[in-house]
Amino acid sequence: MASVNKVIILGYLGKDPEIRHLESGRMRVQLTVATDDSYKTKEGTKINHTDWHDIVLWTPHAEIAAQYLSKGRQVYIEGKLNHRLYTDKDGNQKYITQIVGQQFVLLGSGKPKSQGVQVINHTPHNQSPKNKDMDELPL
Repeated sequence: MASVNKVIILGYLGKDPEIRHLESGRMRVQLTVATDDSYKTKEGTKINHTDWHDIVLWTPHAEIAAQYLSKGRQVYIEGKLNHRLYTDKDGNQKYITQIVGQQFVLLGSGKPKSQGVQVINHTPHNQSPKNKDMDELPL
């Protein structure tokens, strides 16, 4: 039996992309994207709800995202859902769910940005080999 793992997100960046350059030379960009929904209660009160999604892009998509995306920019992303377990620097196990972006489209107008990106060089601490391999999986 076949299976499908596909996610589509259309939303706005909640903060500037976080960029990491891995030892292997690959680039990894992490995005936080907000999607909104609203509904009315039985009493007629409108309720707005925002969901926040953690998204990871790898080279070559990461290079484009790093150049053009910034807080507030609208983006369309297709990818797959990824769950993983890791140990943080304090030794606590954490379980996270991310969307690994496989395609994305920049929406609205925009020019390459000259500032506002947080660049982080990858220096793993207390990562198991499995977690390090996970960070270096191809798109």
